[in-house]
Amino acid sequence: MAQQNTKKIGQRPVNKPVSKMDTLHDTWRVMKPFVHFSIKAMQVVAHALIFIVKNIPKPDDHKSKSKNDKVIKI
Repeated sequence: MAQQNTKKIGQRPVNKPVSKMDTLHDTWRVMKPFVHFSIKAMQVVAHALIFIVKNIPKPDDHKSKSKNDKVIKI
């Protein structure tokens, strides 16, 4: 015969103690999408900053590109 589990009023069920590994796995499962999003966002910001810094003209470039290097003597 099948055993019947009768619940008595006023009794709480016995809770299994939660281990630290279970807590860590649950925390990682919840935080994983946020971690991936923040990594991708930091990569976008870093690439944008590198692009901006690379495209800033250097002060020496303006002097060498000018076509009016001729000296006119009167």
